[in-house]
Amino acid sequence: MPTPSTVVDRAIACLLGGALGDALGSPVEYAQLEDIRAEFGPEGVTEPPPQALLGDATQMALFTGEGYLHAWTTGNSGGPWRPVESIAAAYRRWLITQQEEKPQPGATGLLAEAELYASRAPGLTSLRALQEPELGTPDRPRNSSKGCGGVDRSAPLGLAPTAEMAYQLACQCAALTHGGVGGWASAGAMALIVHLLAVQQRRLPQAVDQAAGRVLREDVETATALAEAATLARLGVSVNHIERLGQGWIGPEALAIGVYCALALPKPDQFTDALRLAVNHSGHSDSTAAVTGSILGARHGTAVLPRPWLARLELADVVERIGHDLGASCSGDQFNERRYLGIA
Repeated sequence: MPTPSTVVDRAIACLLGGALGDALGSPVEYAQLEDIRAEFGPEGVTEPPPQALLGDATQMALFTGEGYLHAWTTGNSGGPWRPVESIAAAYRRWLITQQEEKPQPGATGLLAEAELYASRAPGLTSLRALQEPELGTPDRPRNSSKGCGGVDRSAPLGLAPTAEMAYQLACQCAALTHGGVGGWASAGAMALIVHLLAVQQRRLPQAVDQAAGRVLREDVETATALAEAATLARLGVSVNHIERLGQGWIGPEALAIGVYCALALPKPDQFTDALRLAVNHSGHSDSTAAVTGSILGARHGTAVLPRPWLARLELADVVERIGHDLGASCSGDQFNERRYLGIA
């Protein structure tokens, strides 16, 4: 059985790894590969900028984690266990950061972090959905989007107590804003992979195979994309393989590309190379690299994270804290529950 310290370490690495991938890819999010190489050289982007700013995927992942921890601490204190409702409220709080310039007096939790009020090209689907009075469910979708905005924020839910809970919660929370089956089923598969790696300590190929089998019940597209990613990874490293999987603008493609890069370069000393592979293509570079970083962080723990990159990462301490507390909540370790109980 994994020890609490191992789960906590992998949870921290999952969130920090995703944030590093997001920060590495954000500057070239909308660029074609030929333009990336023209600007950065034949190897493309090789390291984050001096100020590695959090992208919108990481912003929303943090609010996902905070919302889940609010639900967990409320339930652990004898209150109702309503994780989807708590995470929906957390997404509404994230929306405030995209509408206001700075924290209001008395702001609590992540709403007190001034850096999170920066707009980092957030997805229009999420922005529009969160302005509506009623959010979606898998059974009652509010739109037909299967964009990647659900999958790239779902890693924190991999720290739910069980594999099936991780999968179901991520599906339901992605469906709040993304109604297309691929938009929320890919999020469930992502959270399941994270859980199998960080909590159950499965090998990466096994985790991907199990996630593909589970998501097949809801979405053939996501299951097929994962299977193809695994096949291509066995053929080696090539940007052509990424192009076969798509561009990453929709959930199944973003998940498949991120998984492919992790499977193709799976060793601890290949972490940075895997992120570079996930960034340097003509697609949604920040989301695909966030997926890769989250997966490899969950697999290997904090030892693989490049310290010079972490030193540049915006709000690294906040990302680490949310990761720590998620891991502690899952493993039975102690953390400061009071900081989440007072969140409105």
